[in-house]
Amino acid sequence: MAQRYRVGILYSFNENWIGGSYYIQNLIRSLNYLPVKDQIKLQILTDNKETFFELQKATKYRYLNFIKYKPHYNLIESLINRVSKKFFEKKIIEKKVTVNLVFPLYSLSHDLEHVKKIIFWIPDLQEKFLPNFFSSSDIQLRNTCYEKMISLNHPIVFSSYAAQNDFLSFYPHAKNETKVMQFAVVHPDLNLKTIDEVKEKYAIEGNYFISPNQFWQHKNQIAIIEAARILKEKGVAVQIIFTGKEHDYRNPDYTNNLKQKVSTYGLENEVVFLGFIDRIDQLLLMKNALGVVQPSLFEGWSTVVEDAKALNQTLIVSNIAVHLEQLENKGYYFDPHDYTQLALHLMEVINNPTIKLKYNINYQESIKRFALNFKELIEAN
Repeated sequence: MAQRYRVGILYSFNENWIGGSYYIQNLIRSLNYLPVKDQIKLQILTDNKETFFELQKATKYRYLNFIKYKPHYNLIESLINRVSKKFFEKKIIEKKVTVNLVFPLYSLSHDLEHVKKIIFWIPDLQEKFLPNFFSSSDIQLRNTCYEKMISLNHPIVFSSYAAQNDFLSFYPHAKNETKVMQFAVVHPDLNLKTIDEVKEKYAIEGNYFISPNQFWQHKNQIAIIEAARILKEKGVAVQIIFTGKEHDYRNPDYTNNLKQKVSTYGLENEVVFLGFIDRIDQLLLMKNALGVVQPSLFEGWSTVVEDAKALNQTLIVSNIAVHLEQLENKGYYFDPHDYTQLALHLMEVINNPTIKLKYNINYQESIKRFALNFKELIEAN
């Protein structure tokens, strides 16, 4: 059934929300772990063929087909439609994407209203808990999207039980079928480079911790900077590497304020900002770090945590609900506002490098489970 079904996957590569792009890449990569007879043919709804080819290259999945998301109308077709809309209030020529099901959708556009089966995806409900990080228009837009989902009554997928519980708490009137699909990551081949090459490329020397996050205010990078200050005052040497897109459209001054704080504290030698870097470079830096630090105030399901789990790496994470769901007892936890607690965990890892707390599992089982859950989701709908 899965092979014959025309499953549409919305995809764009967006550095400003790279987590969303990586979600789709990891979903498609996971399907390579299914038996060939169970692998699903996917229609990739994207803007252009270059993006599609990059996705093919990144995932190495054989069953991908390109569909231009926004149908193209030539000059004559556009003229006919302009006239018909003026006199008949509708298009005479209507080009529609031919798929049976579309996932993941946050809102339903006119171009997809004809699709019989829709599956929505809500990454998280951060605005309910951190409304000061959002504009009133952003909050209203999200609320409108949720109510539209509820009125259309299509299934909604969440990446964590924490997010599902939040939705059901804030929208008890929702009758939608809800499903949790905890995603896993599938990494590219890391043997294409060596860590020595990568460290030389970015002028990194010695041991370091890494925090690979986009620079959004809720990612709470300030906690790491404050912890580095505390350690320096105690005479403890620590090197922190930040990677990620250095732009928060909701708070344009955020990254500059962090860098100013580093300068004020005299931490220029301890704290390194690399910006948005090559994915393999980032993963090799994560793999060879003393540990990965994820201080976020809110997550839907942290890609950073999954990356570190897949790399069998030590994790020092904020004690938010979703991190506890992802890691259980396999992480060093701290209150995201308690900088001293984070500093103590950093020092603990520095002083005891041979007994670091690692997430030591067969991560391939997580990948297979992700693929099977997606297959079940498609076949159930």
